[in-house]
Amino acid sequence: MTPRRLAKFSATLGGAVWLGTAFWRVADLKDLHWSSALLAFAALVLVPLVIALVRESGENDAGANLLTLAGWVQLPAAMLLLLAIGLSDGWLAFGLAAPWIALAWILALVGVLRIFHRGINPLWALCRDAGLVFMAVGGAWMVADRLGLHPLGFGTDIVQLTAVHFHFAGLVLPVVTGCVLRAFPESRVAATAGWGVLVGVPLVAAGITSAQLGQGHLLELLAALVLASSASTVAVFQLRLATNPKCAPSVRILWVVAAASLLCGMSLALLYAARAYVLPLPWLDIPWMRALHGTSNAIGFALCGLVAWLCAEAARRN
Repeated sequence: MTPRRLAKFSATLGGAVWLGTAFWRVADLKDLHWSSALLAFAALVLVPLVIALVRESGENDAGANLLTLAGWVQLPAAMLLLLAIGLSDGWLAFGLAAPWIALAWILALVGVLRIFHRGINPLWALCRDAGLVFMAVGGAWMVADRLGLHPLGFGTDIVQLTAVHFHFAGLVLPVVTGCVLRAFPESRVAATAGWGVLVGVPLVAAGITSAQLGQGHLLELLAALVLASSASTVAVFQLRLATNPKCAPSVRILWVVAAASLLCGMSLALLYAARAYVLPLPWLDIPWMRALHGTSNAIGFALCGLVAWLCAEAARRN
């Protein structure tokens, strides 16, 4: 089975399994169970699509071999993770999640090897590979989540949402940003957005940590401004691509949905980060962010965006 066929099979089967379990476990999108479901969605559906998208034709080195290994172990590791997040935290939950945590670190190692061999240029490749590197952080927070640890006093909500953050904003957003930069290689605006995404993803985590340590919410707000403005720029470039009549109509529709969802999700993130200074939506708390921001990013942006870029890449190669 070719890597692309494997990715399609894994994502399709994983999607079917995820739909069944999500309908069974989740009664309210504001509930903590929806965070778990989003994490499972990333593992079962999005990661195989990412593995297919970041693969380079003709690549035949340690990184390529590790990526092939990741493609084969992704589905069983994701299935075990699905069982793990259905259990209370503890050693059994951690043991079941351990293969997925290892997979996250394998993907991070692929990114590190690529950056080491290639350097920071071109920027589109750096964004793509940085998304793989950020998975190491997602794996580390998965350890904390499944063992019931609370680093720096973070509650269960934040620990799990941080793991989710690095599977979406940490992985998918930089990979999609890399695709956009590759499509607009001469655009300085796109390049600036690329650097903004690279800086913004860890900066958001630093801002949340700063607020948790009692240092105020200013860094959190600045981080949200950097990431939201950069991601919104990426969304606008996807809308530009959607106007290209040479692209298949289905791909253009998916780009529009992905761009609109990303704009919506980033607007909510910015409003939430500004809560200490202004409350235009006083009801926008963690449960509502889980329901609106999380769903918009997962289904609308990540899924539609990855499928669109995979189809566009397949058309470009043919």
